Amino acid sequence: KRAERFRQVLQETVNQPLDLAFMEKFRSKEVVSGHTLAGDVKNKLVLIVDDLISTGNTISRCASACWESGASKVYAVATHGLFTEGANEAINNPHLHEVVTTNTVPPLRLDREIASSKLLILDVAPLFAEAIKRHYQGESIAELLGIE
Repeated sequence: KRAERFRQVLQETVNQPLDLAFMEKFRSKEVVSGHTLAGDVKNKLVLIVDDLISTGNTISRCASACWESGASKVYAVATHGLFTEGANEAINNPHLHEVVTTNTVPPLRLDREIASSKLLILDVAPLFAEAIKRHYQGESIAELLGIE
């Protein structure tokens, strides 16, 4: 439901139709696997959306699967970039054009060269500050976030 809602909001924002694809993911004993990509990404710009990036293996696998299925460019977006052990190799995947994340966690573990060439960090401090102010003043946070 969240993926579909995100697609709808993004579609309204860019004012053009957007397709949806899914990558399977299994986790067993801390090992992530799954290789099936459901959806047509051929000749399309792909946006991988996840809540956080830890090792980066999920987005790296997904980027490679999209590329192998004919995607023209692959981007990844995540709210939090933890970038733990192994993330340098995953982020540096040649099939992954760019990774967009927020500054909720500094990317201290990423190699500077990889970070400067592949990472776009968005500042969320003003949003958090406004949300705190609204909460303190009894104003609507839902309105700030555009939630009806």
